[in-house]
Amino acid sequence: MHNITNTLNGINEVKISLNLKEHLNFYDFSMIETTIENGNKIISEINKTIHSTITKGKYGSFEIQLETFDFEYKNRNVSTTEKDFIARIADINDNIIIEINEYAEIKAIQNLNKIQLRLEEKIEKLAKNNVGDKVNETFQYLRDFYKNEKRIILDTKNYKQHGLLLNTFYGSYTPTSYKKNKIRYLNFMDNTVVNIEEQAKVRRIKIEKRELEIEVTGKFDEPFYNDMFIKSLQEKEIFFDAENDKPILDKYEGSFIFDMDFGVVKSANITIEFSFGKNYNKTINYQLKETNDADNN
Repeated sequence: MHNITNTLNGINEVKISLNLKEHLNFYDFSMIETTIENGNKIISEINKTIHSTITKGKYGSFEIQLETFDFEYKNRNVSTTEKDFIARIADINDNIIIEINEYAEIKAIQNLNKIQLRLEEKIEKLAKNNVGDKVNETFQYLRDFYKNEKRIILDTKNYKQHGLLLNTFYGSYTPTSYKKNKIRYLNFMDNTVVNIEEQAKVRRIKIEKRELEIEVTGKFDEPFYNDMFIKSLQEKEIFFDAENDKPILDKYEGSFIFDMDFGVVKSANITIEFSFGKNYNKTINYQLKETNDADNN
């Protein structure tokens, strides 16, 4: 990102792309989901530390290694045994090496074989203390999932994983241009799928700090699977007015702050508020923030 000499009003075009030989940084990541069902509040929280190492390769390619530390899952409705099981499953992805281009688009998972081997090692250990049909179904699902590189890539791009770092908002902007992205969510309500169209534009540029902020908003996109929500509400015995109540995206907004010199993400957040009638409400907040100010480039 070059030739930036003034405020946003004086800029014709800004390009966000990786421009470095090597970059190392630590980030704090959190995902907090607050669900209210029939007046009962359920809070689910994930916290982890991510170490990102980006190195420049040949022909415009880059390699990014993402290592996860200090994974913590909080949910008062989940037993300690279940939390431990979830944490051990999360360990499968605690070291992933990805080939990307200058716009952070994923081209391949470079250590796929090692991840698959790590999965089998985890299953072998977990199987000693976890038994039953549900556990076996989970193991089989994981085996099928990690055989498919495309599914791993899609999951990696999810905001609950590394999507705030490997976001889709790289590219060129003018003061009046927008960039659109379609994203799918599975956590607005149990057993549902939601399509969201995100829209991004440049919000501000801080010349002294060498920061560029991208503002993101979102709205429902087609297809919308309304029957899924009605079925889930009925299964949960959550009362709703079939004639007047409908799913509402009360809020969808966020921001991504990029380093103007090197094109890396410094911080990012997405806040979502969703409701279906008076008896179901869900708030989801994703946040990523660098933890050190050292210049590692």
